[in-house]
Amino acid sequence: MTLVLGLLLLLTGCQSAATNTAVKTATTEIRDISVTDTQAAVSKPNTQFVDVRTVEEYAGGHATNAINIPLDTIQAKLDTLKKDEPIYLICQTGSRSRKAADVLKEAGFKTIYNVTGGTSAWKTAGLPMN
Repeated sequence: MTLVLGLLLLLTGCQSAATNTAVKTATTEIRDISVTDTQAAVSKPNTQFVDVRTVEEYAGGHATNAINIPLDTIQAKLDTLKKDEPIYLICQTGSRSRKAADVLKEAGFKTIYNVTGGTSAWKTAGLPMN
């Protein structure tokens, strides 16, 4: 009887642990990423790399492969982005891209990266610019 009770408790405990793990993996995290790691990731085709600076800032020079969706328009353009694919966000220093990441997280995007140091760090690192 004690053995049966012990097995029941063990199985119940395992089910709770599995449920908790599933809940944790469903939560979106906004991850900070360096400019060099970003450059390696966004060099691959079909990568979502978004510069959230103004149109004028973007026109003045931007990281290669980055598309421009200014922060003040990102909510209206969510349907142009893929929720289930990683997305990399960059601005000038990292604060506007963090705000954009919060908007995407709220909208249900799964994997969000905020480029630390932004375009300033990208330029300082000597990475490709347009």
